Amino acid sequence: MPAMTEIRPRSFMPPTRDALASEWRREFVRDATIKTLARMRKTSADEVRLELRSPVSPMKAADFPGDTVAALMTLAPESALAEILALAVKVDLSGVSQFSFPLPGSFSSAVFVEEGFPIPVGQGVFEGLLIGPIRKVAMIGALSNELENYSAPVASVVISHVIKIAVGDGGAKVLLSADAATAAAPAGLLNGVAPLAAGASISDDLTALISAIAGAGIDTKNVAFIAAPEQALALQTQPWPNFKHKVIEAKTLAAGTIIAIAPDGFVVAGEGVPVIETSKSTVLHMAEPAEQIATPGAPATIAAPVVSMFQTDSFALKCIARLTWSAAPGAVAWIDSVAW
Repeated sequence: MPAMTEIRPRSFMPPTRDALASEWRREFVRDATIKTLARMRKTSADEVRLELRSPVSPMKAADFPGDTVAALMTLAPESALAEILALAVKVDLSGVSQFSFPLPGSFSSAVFVEEGFPIPVGQGVFEGLLIGPIRKVAMIGALSNELENYSAPVASVVISHVIKIAVGDGGAKVLLSADAATAAAPAGLLNGVAPLAAGASISDDLTALISAIAGAGIDTKNVAFIAAPEQALALQTQPWPNFKHKVIEAKTLAAGTIIAIAPDGFVVAGEGVPVIETSKSTVLHMAEPAEQIATPGAPATIAAPVVSMFQTDSFALKCIARLTWSAAPGAVAWIDSVAW
């Protein structure tokens, strides 16, 4: 009799979270491209989808593998915003207006206890770190109808770049500011935090930043440094074999600025997934900040410059996400005038 051949089932490795996130981003940009080109060309979404070689979309927004903050980070995966948000504790505030995140303070530490003897009860206070309400992060990009003549893959690259730059730079600019909270945006991480005096060397400045956070009773083991480009380069090129703190370059920071942040005291929250909309017939106030197109009064005011997408044969791409954050007192320290 011929020898029996053993048939073994093939092993299956589930995709990693990074792979799923990358796929979701591709599908998000692809869907935005399909929606935009279909309206510009006045054709069906299926025709554009076939041009992108995507007859069936394998992932939907609701299928994103993780919290809603991660979805926003995925749109600008290489940005300072994504790196900073990755440090934080993440909370999904879907259906919730505000949440008080518990921060333990003044708690007694664990001790060794002899068998048969009572275990001490930890005494302390939970200080609430208020997170929420969610704020709207939005951008509108005006695109030339030249995009209509691009192939779908090239148009997809353009749209992807617009979303990445707008989301990454815009979010980081607000996050790393000293601005107070408003009805539109949460307070910047530097709000209410006085800058420390600069020292004579890199070592002096980093020690001062770490000491300030440690003095607030917050664990400094995982502290990350967020720095302007010049300072980030200086940190990354130091001959320190045991330097294990993460360094994040943020081009929105002024030269000479370095920020230390403790992840244990930093919380971000999101709601829903980013939404893309397109229009060819809208009228835009081409300014930042933008104003109402027309405001009644005596006299009435008209925003300027105002541009009609229809009249200029242009196209508007709008992206909206919902996000907020909060930092515990003492979790952030910074210096705005380092000498290196």
